[in-house]
Amino acid sequence: MISKQKIFCQRKHLCRRVQRSCNLVSVQHQLQRQQFLPSASTVQQWQLPAQGCCKCNIDTAFPEQFQQTGIGICLRDDSGTFFLARLLYFNSIYPVAVGESLGLFHALQWMHDMQFDNIDFELDSKITTDAFHSRRTDVTEFGNIIDACRDIFTTSFTNSRVEFTRRLMIFQGKPLP
Repeated sequence: MISKQKIFCQRKHLCRRVQRSCNLVSVQHQLQRQQFLPSASTVQQWQLPAQGCCKCNIDTAFPEQFQQTGIGICLRDDSGTFFLARLLYFNSIYPVAVGESLGLFHALQWMHDMQFDNIDFELDSKITTDAFHSRRTDVTEFGNIIDACRDIFTTSFTNSRVEFTRRLMIFQGKPLP
């Protein structure tokens, strides 16, 4: 049985991950002014969604010390203002591709349940994004999750998209490779 203290530590860890993801935009701008980052032409900068749209950033974490997979979902409006977030965690460490695809699935399901549309879903997993846009058959667990994502997306969203974005990891003021 998991103690209340361990659950609190797990949630605290995941909350920090979401907070870091939500604040990434301001950190990048600040560091660029201090010339710690490469020029804007080599770093993909966070872009505002189109007028009337929202951006849904999805990130998955695999903290081994907790033996869990955590998913953070962060929504911003067309002015870039944060307005909604959700944290999920699973009591096992999934393979990275499966965990990332579960992040997309849960974000799509959540937005569908809330009857949102006009959303740019943005994640840092090129494998997941490419598989989502591919029509190739994949009978693995990953492929089944991607199929479920496509089903939700095509039946629930009319003016939305799923995009890959390269995230920049920062450690002590310097970008990590």
